[in-house]
Amino acid sequence: MRVNCAPPGVSAEECTKEGCCFDDSDPDSIWCFNPLEYEATQCNAADPKARINCGFPSITAQDCQSKGCCFDSSVPDVVWCYQPEYRIVERFCYTVDPKKRFNCDPPGVTPGECQKNGCCFDSRIPDVPWCYKPEIKKETIECSIKTKARVNCGYPDITIDHCTQRGCCFDSSEPGTIWCFYPEVLNTVSIE
Repeated sequence: MRVNCAPPGVSAEECTKEGCCFDDSDPDSIWCFNPLEYEATQCNAADPKARINCGFPSITAQDCQSKGCCFDSSVPDVVWCYQPEYRIVERFCYTVDPKKRFNCDPPGVTPGECQKNGCCFDSRIPDVPWCYKPEIKKETIECSIKTKARVNCGYPDITIDHCTQRGCCFDSSEPGTIWCFYPEVLNTVSIE
């Protein structure tokens, strides 16, 4: 499913300049979209002293988890509500060889229905599936990077949404440090 990456009416050039994908073949779908999808993986992998704050001092476990964060109060003197380890899932539609496409939906499916199911739609080539499975790559990323080792991925006053749309980590808990920064890639897996 496409996640909007820019305001309506954005040009292809403006869209790709922001690191987003542009596809206007279906007038009923989002044209400028984020190629990345984030999956929270595990909460117990983080070194307790390297946790990135995700809440406020008196946050409850329920409020913390409702934000998509991890909660662990078993270790004293560390952040209890913190960001999980993430996996970035990237779907590539236009790198799939048309002769190697695997059908993703029944014939006659609309472009919108196809894309809602996480599939790619391209009707420009005859005699191959038009609704097909994307090439998927998953990278496990780590955002608990010491402030001195962070490499800037944004610009002054970047929002958390714009930062994560770039595939980067966001941590504004320490003033005077880089808040939007590149993650450490732990491993990459290509899924067929």
